[in-house]
Amino acid sequence: DAIALEYNYCHYHHASIERKDRPAGGIAVLSQFPLKNVQILDLTTDISGSVFPALLCDISVPLNENSPHDENRNCASSAKIDMSMIANVRVANVHLRPPVELDGSAWLATARKTEPIRICEVKELLRRARSKHWRGNELDEDEMAFSESQLPLDIIAGDFNEGDFGGAISYLSSQGYTDALQQYVPQRKETHTWPFMRNFWTLRKRLDHILWHGESTIPVMYLKGNKVLEESECTSTLQSLGCGVVSGYESNASDHQPVLALFAIVKDP
Repeated sequence: DAIALEYNYCHYHHASIERKDRPAGGIAVLSQFPLKNVQILDLTTDISGSVFPALLCDISVPLNENSPHDENRNCASSAKIDMSMIANVRVANVHLRPPVELDGSAWLATARKTEPIRICEVKELLRRARSKHWRGNELDEDEMAFSESQLPLDIIAGDFNEGDFGGAISYLSSQGYTDALQQYVPQRKETHTWPFMRNFWTLRKRLDHILWHGESTIPVMYLKGNKVLEESECTSTLQSLGCGVVSGYESNASDHQPVLALFAIVKDP
């Protein structure tokens, strides 16, 4: 109930309803701001060895509480002084292929063997996110929604099931993304613990990451009431302010600890 009061906009996907053999595939987004264009991507249809879906959505974040009118800015006019401005932040929640066999077993080489699957998953994620129109799992390749300065996703977060220098993280880094966990949190701090060898040894890993892109332009739109009127001439970019691993969840909650990142949306001059 407390979470529902704090986050008025939620979307839950219960994968176990559709895939009885993969009950851990649920995925969700909770937001204080309106959600748009929520899509569940079943990556298993195109990637052999992929297990869980991904979630994509736009989050309409208000840029100001009053009028966007500013005599010193060319992105607002006096005719729009009764409107607010929103930035549509494009977000993906992922749960990449775990470093285990499909039967649940794991060996020393399993993480290395499953790494190419995770790389394929993030590549397919970006490819599908570039589509302007969705038709199930099919893309309209002739209509691309973003220019070269607009990457399809501003934030990619979730359980990557690999460490700071894994293949999927490295690929996204090559595309200009920054891992907030690496940026702010010392490598000695884990996000995941798992008992091993009958609790004789506890595995500690950094499997959960929040990647962001500071050079992609975020569209800004005029909003009157709940209605989007038009796209503004103004654009904005994402700025990272910090990241940390929330303590207090190391036991009796989940094998993963929450990772919290703080961002600011800055209107471009």
